[in-house]
Amino acid sequence: MAHSSMFSYNITRPYPMRWFTPLCIIGFIIFTVLFSFLNFVSTGYTLVVQESSNPNATVDSGVWMHHWPSFLTSKVQPTCQTVNLPVGSKFFTNQTALTYTLTDVWQPQAGGAGAGYGIAPSLSYYNNVIENCSVNSIEIDFAAMDRSANQFAYSEWGAVVRSYATCEIIDTNGSTKFNLTQEYDYVPPTVSFSTLYEFLGTNFLTRNKTDKASLYWGESMMSMYWAYTTRQMQDIRANQTSNGLPGIRRGTCYYYLNDDQTVTNITQLNFFEVDFRFIVDKGQGDFDVIYPGSYGRYQDYTSVANLIKQGSYPNIWMSADILAKAAYSTVLTDLGQVSATPNILTDSEYLHHFTSNFSEARHSIANAYPGPATQAYGTEGTGPLGTTPSVISTKYLCQVPQRKSAGNLFVAILIADLVLLQALWYLFQLGVEALFLRRRPSSNNCVGCAVQPAAMMGGYREVAPEVRRDDKALEELEMSGLRSSRRPRESSTHTRSISQQRLIRPESMDLGHRF
Repeated sequence: MAHSSMFSYNITRPYPMRWFTPLCIIGFIIFTVLFSFLNFVSTGYTLVVQESSNPNATVDSGVWMHHWPSFLTSKVQPTCQTVNLPVGSKFFTNQTALTYTLTDVWQPQAGGAGAGYGIAPSLSYYNNVIENCSVNSIEIDFAAMDRSANQFAYSEWGAVVRSYATCEIIDTNGSTKFNLTQEYDYVPPTVSFSTLYEFLGTNFLTRNKTDKASLYWGESMMSMYWAYTTRQMQDIRANQTSNGLPGIRRGTCYYYLNDDQTVTNITQLNFFEVDFRFIVDKGQGDFDVIYPGSYGRYQDYTSVANLIKQGSYPNIWMSADILAKAAYSTVLTDLGQVSATPNILTDSEYLHHFTSNFSEARHSIANAYPGPATQAYGTEGTGPLGTTPSVISTKYLCQVPQRKSAGNLFVAILIADLVLLQALWYLFQLGVEALFLRRRPSSNNCVGCAVQPAAMMGGYREVAPEVRRDDKALEELEMSGLRSSRRPRESSTHTRSISQQRLIRPESMDLGHRF
């Protein structure tokens, strides 16, 4: 007796449809290509961490994946994290000109920074365009003997120009406003003595007279009028002390926009109003303070035009006013305020007006040589004026897709293809069985059973009706076996055809031998 295992196998037979084989081959090729591509998209990449200064470009680098269903590409979509800039941090824009300090952050719908509501400890930032910037005020701090000897070698007087601006970004959380402070000191405490009598190039990170001509002229104006104004303060102090009079030791000029909204021409002397304090050192710890009220009614002497007209001491009002306007325009340009008006650096007429006396100012400086331009606008070739929208320049942590090695990629796609093709083959078999094979009862018989049906009639087998109906060739084969032999009988023995003999039941054969 043959051994019977606990495991079994199925008996199969070819599918009886002529179209089945070509359909399977064509479908195998098509679905292998399709599954390979889908598996390449979904499993052919891994995410790696890298830094990026342009998260939008980094994310858009995988834009071809955006058109595919998320369940295929969700794990390999490039993403970048938002950067939190804490209050007090320093940054610069993509214009790479000035450096700013973040001083306040708040949500305007929750109240201003001074209201105590909506204040945030940091600015949540994701490459948002800086919008709606306004320069609220410009402050110039003058100092003489309190500076380092190294600075004193360049200029006996120094000036620190501070700009105060408010800007806005708009993101998914709505509008967020923030305050910025910018400081400019052409001769900072860290200046090297080796650059004496040369253009220092301090404070501005880069310069490009062709692509960023406006900022090129902004740096030229700020350095020129810094050197010119500090030299004027030096001469004024020298005149005072030579006549035995006490000189000014320190001073501050605070410039703010005129409340008169009709003043829109930046060349006008009343574009800014000015408040100021100057400390006159009288020695022995005694000092005097010069302020607008020192000359008459306070409100009358906050007018730059009136101070210049009266020649009020110290008479640096014209050059200091241009220095403040240069800082005002440079900050707006560096922050990318394209439509901000007025702006010296985006208007050729304004720029020509304020640089027309560069030659005169260049001959009235100390040892701090300005630059990079030392002649009026139009005398040297530069690019077109203007600016572009600005974003804060910072680094973002991003996850970007990286393709697997060829070997790993082949194995991963092969395994995934085999799994999907096997599942597809199983579903295809179910579909064929449900739609086609169930209509043919004989299709569930094995090949031998279909040729020799098991239905018996006495000592002969009768061809199953369904076989006759479904397979004419098989019916003819069976009927040929049922026909009686035409050969003569031999010695009274009933001779039958081989097929007829097969129809004799085993029991009948045994009985024949028995009798």
